[in-house]
Amino acid sequence: MRLVLVLLSVYHGLNGLFMLATPEAWYAAVPGVVDTGPANAHFIRDIGLGFLASAAALWLAAKTGGTAVLAPALVFLGGHAGLHLVEMVTHGTTPAAALRDTLVILVPGFLPFCALLGRAGATPAGRAA
Repeated sequence: MRLVLVLLSVYHGLNGLFMLATPEAWYAAVPGVVDTGPANAHFIRDIGLGFLASAAALWLAAKTGGTAVLAPALVFLGGHAGLHLVEMVTHGTTPAAALRDTLVILVPGFLPFCALLGRAGATPAGRAA
């Protein structure tokens, strides 16, 4: 699971850096974003900071094995994925957009929760379950 957390950290961290460095390019490059309204560089950068904070939390969780540090990632990434899921259900979506959002938002957003569940069931080394 640590490898998954590291990979998620890199994925979300690169996205956050892209959003901070070139918000207009990020806006134009990510499929479906232009359909949400006009670009707002300040807002895109704000959200980029959320992705960077989540990436840092995922990295720390991978390196330390701690579960409490997953909380920021669970709130932001899980909340972001949950919001997209609710909007997909309530407002409808095309099959292509649903597949895209599932692969790039829902799965990467909910995987940290799976890591938390996996660690909650783990027992300390050398102790019987």
